[in-house]
Amino acid sequence: MMDSQTNHVMVVMPSWVGDVVMATPALRLLRSQFKQSRITAVTRPGLSSLLCGLTTIDDCLEVDPKGLLGLLKAGRLLAANRPDQTVLLPNSMRSALLTFLSRAGKRSGFRRQGRGFILTQAIEPGTREAGIRTTLDEYIQLIEGCTDATFSGSRTPELAVTEVERTAAGEILPLEGDGFVVMVPGANRLDKRWPADRFARVAERLAHEHGLRIAVTGSPAEAPLVKEIVDEAQCPIIDLASKGGGLGALKAILQAACLVITNDTGPRHVAAALGTPVVSLFGPTDHRWTILPGIAEHRLLAEPFLPDVMTADKCTQVCRIDRITVEDVASAAESLLASD
Repeated sequence: MMDSQTNHVMVVMPSWVGDVVMATPALRLLRSQFKQSRITAVTRPGLSSLLCGLTTIDDCLEVDPKGLLGLLKAGRLLAANRPDQTVLLPNSMRSALLTFLSRAGKRSGFRRQGRGFILTQAIEPGTREAGIRTTLDEYIQLIEGCTDATFSGSRTPELAVTEVERTAAGEILPLEGDGFVVMVPGANRLDKRWPADRFARVAERLAHEHGLRIAVTGSPAEAPLVKEIVDEAQCPIIDLASKGGGLGALKAILQAACLVITNDTGPRHVAAALGTPVVSLFGPTDHRWTILPGIAEHRLLAEPFLPDVMTADKCTQVCRIDRITVEDVASAAESLLASD
């Protein structure tokens, strides 16, 4: 329940880029209930820039609670900011211990992983017996349980780009002039990655037949994968992975792109939340876990006829991502470009 004496609310955010994006509708609900309170988003290192520019939070605090010493240090940092209430979006025991160390009088989160005794407000999670339930909806349910509010309005994720981020992006890639497409060939699992040579074939088609600039991005660890596409494609490719710039600059680049072609990974969520059309490729991860309402997206599934009672996660051979063809992706891209 909302407390008029709550001056400072800290929200412990998820650890993955995509999950942070899916939490933004829940942050909107939280802000609507705590209009006069200070709201701080607590993120892992490197993720705070993802939330820059949003009016739903007042500031960000980066912590790294790995190991016992890291947890104690992070807890002291939270306590120094004197939160009246903490809200835990992650389901881990570690996040519950972190908020216990914050000394917040009210600690809200889902009753999971046996951590209910640490929380002062343990919310019962919904069941998934009726089918797949998105992470986005779970976050909204948590805030509803914390505040006794009922969510209404848009469930579309939303991010913002600051002028500083836009300037940084312009030093990496000119945002004006001929349109450009961003490709995201990486993912946290190899079986979620569409083959690099197929990204190269789509890049050639969009460059030669549509006159578009092609940029490929990836994390520092994915730089060899990006270079493989650069070397394979018979057209100019802008290698964003070699240029650095960070997450803030990437936001601005994704916002300025006319299209993003991506595996099931964080930049898909970022681009969609910034209003950029997206072609998303799903192999052995079920798209229903991460449906993003109200976005311009063409989802391509490795097995589009999988029965609803089954999930792609448990049908890895049937849902191999290499079953998606070059023609599938190129046609989806051209369809979104034509409708823009």
